[in-house]
Amino acid sequence: MRDIISDIKLGNLKAFKEFFDDYYIMLCVFAAKYLKDDEQCKDVAQEALADYWERRERFGDIYKVKAYLYTITRNRCLNILRHEKVSQGYLEKYGRELESEGVFEDWVVAQETYLLVWKAVNALPPQMRTIIRYSLDGLTNPQIAKEMGIGEGSVKSLKQTAYRKLREQLKEHFYLLLLFC
Repeated sequence: MRDIISDIKLGNLKAFKEFFDDYYIMLCVFAAKYLKDDEQCKDVAQEALADYWERRERFGDIYKVKAYLYTITRNRCLNILRHEKVSQGYLEKYGRELESEGVFEDWVVAQETYLLVWKAVNALPPQMRTIIRYSLDGLTNPQIAKEMGIGEGSVKSLKQTAYRKLREQLKEHFYLLLLFC
């Protein structure tokens, strides 16, 4: 991420908003691995990002920021689970699995992979982006053609071009895609 972390460190609110927009949804989804309440997930994600903003001077690179955000999100989720009487049985039954480093690392890698793919798909031209999104939702070429009001041949051609562009854009992250896609 270019010098966004340096910009944030200097107090640039515009850079922080851009960073916030990229990571808020990912942290919500990550929190949902622990919590079942969407509002709690949103609160935890927002609190984690706000906490990063308050401590921004401490972070010099994106890797430390990401590690901090995922760790604080996980810890806040576990604290919520520990303090909810209804969830006591759940925590006792699944707490060890949720706290394990292997599960935590897998979830972080999955979230990072999702962000990479999401950004790559959003960088495609509008028609290709729509076709790929429909494909990811499980629609077939004839269904996509009908939905978009274009020919099946056009769908096939645009999809091939889109996949080629995605492969080029994501080639250095190929190993992650193999693991989680």
